[in-house]
Amino acid sequence: MEKKDKLKETVSTIVKPVSFFLEKFNQIMKGGIEKEEVKEVDGFVYSLLEEAKDLEEGMLAFFAEILFMNQLTERTAEVVNEITLAEILGERIRKFVKTDIIRIYLLGEKGLSPVYSHPYDKEKIKKLYQLATDSFKRGESLIFPKVNFNGKNFAILSVPLRTTKEKFGQVLIGKRKNFSKEEIPILISGCSIISFIMSNMRLTQEIIKNEKLVTIGKVISGLSHDIKNYLQKIENGIYLIENGLKENDQTSIKLATKTLKNSYEKMKNLVLSMIDYSRERELNLQLTDINKLIDGIIKENSEIFKNKKIKTKKEYEKDIPPVYIDPYKIERAIINLLINATDAVDVNKGVIKVGTGYNREKEIIEIWVEDNGCGINEKNLDKIFDIFYSTKGARGTGFGLAIVQKVIKEHNGIIEVKSKVGQGTKFILKIPARKTK
Repeated sequence: MEKKDKLKETVSTIVKPVSFFLEKFNQIMKGGIEKEEVKEVDGFVYSLLEEAKDLEEGMLAFFAEILFMNQLTERTAEVVNEITLAEILGERIRKFVKTDIIRIYLLGEKGLSPVYSHPYDKEKIKKLYQLATDSFKRGESLIFPKVNFNGKNFAILSVPLRTTKEKFGQVLIGKRKNFSKEEIPILISGCSIISFIMSNMRLTQEIIKNEKLVTIGKVISGLSHDIKNYLQKIENGIYLIENGLKENDQTSIKLATKTLKNSYEKMKNLVLSMIDYSRERELNLQLTDINKLIDGIIKENSEIFKNKKIKTKKEYEKDIPPVYIDPYKIERAIINLLINATDAVDVNKGVIKVGTGYNREKEIIEIWVEDNGCGINEKNLDKIFDIFYSTKGARGTGFGLAIVQKVIKEHNGIIEVKSKVGQGTKFILKIPARKTK
């Protein structure tokens, strides 16, 4: 019983920290503040619900909190982790309230650990840690009116970093003088804001982690399926060649050679796609004739169209000036669009148009690839550039359009898509016509 009484003499619980200014503001907006009787808490501090002395005091307190919260939220855009958040909170407290001590602890595997300290004082560390640990267990905002350090008394405000479900840490703020009624709710409100941001960060990280695990699982499954198929075809090709050589069967050898070549090309495209997407490198800008570049791409991939008996139509605009682009990256983007178009059209019915244009007024080069294939459902149009998303089922890896988007963004360009189910799709690449490096 004596211990409890002693605790009451030195510790007071802070109530309704966040609602204080909202209630005051509402009262101000209604045209005034009515007097209300508020009981002292154990003879030490008046309840935080005690009215402001006058209208000016209430307004100043309200706008001080708004400014404090605004400063906090502006800085949280730079957040990397919870420690950064704690540092932001510590610096903002120093800026808005004249304090002598600030110490912030975050909960780790071995308990509370200090992540922010102002100033650094070995003599205070042990005693402050004990205060933080005791307060953390209670989970309440507390005031310790007289904590002695080197013969000097400090008032210590101890505020938990927590939500209703989670505990993150404890904040200790010390002053040689007592805290004012306005300072306490500002500080507690700031800690509450940071607590909810931490909670949201953890939730977001958990969602991202789970999504990554699901994505990784899908990727591994999809890629292993593709690679297994290619290896199986290569194995079949080798078997046919061995038999063809034994029996001098030129037909089998030709068929096997074709199978090996196709499987090699698909395996190569898969590997190049992974490299193109994951590798970060600066653009290797070269003065390039766009029409010649695309013409070369179509010729090099003519066998792909020939195998499915697809007609290709070129619609180049003449007199397009040479521009600086990364020809390798643009080539990879166009090849991916051509492969997509080839997969979308029917054998012996497919038509793929490849064209260029030049908007002289806006100085923009346009490249488009259009097919008369199956088209894309409107509800899927906003997903097609997502990595690993594919409308081809087992035939697609989901790299192609993600790479196209990445390449065009690197050239400060945009992509437009027009598609109708059963009629076909048109991709339009719009790239600024850069005439100097």
